[in-house]
Amino acid sequence: MSGVPAQRTAADVYRVSEDQVHRARMAVARNALDSDDCRELLDMLGLIGEPGEPPPVRR
Repeated sequence: MSGVPAQRTAADVYRVSEDQVHRARMAVARNALDSDDCRELLDMLGLIGEPGEPPPVRR
């Protein structure tokens, strides 16, 4: 296995896995200036939502 993801089909284009959301959150957290910056960036990208609900990026 090469580590390169397989090409997505038309049906998969709008699906975002929990792993993708987690990796995106971690990338934002690593590159944010501080906690307020991190929260703002996560919100802008649709990676956080109301407690108990999926983030907007998964809806």
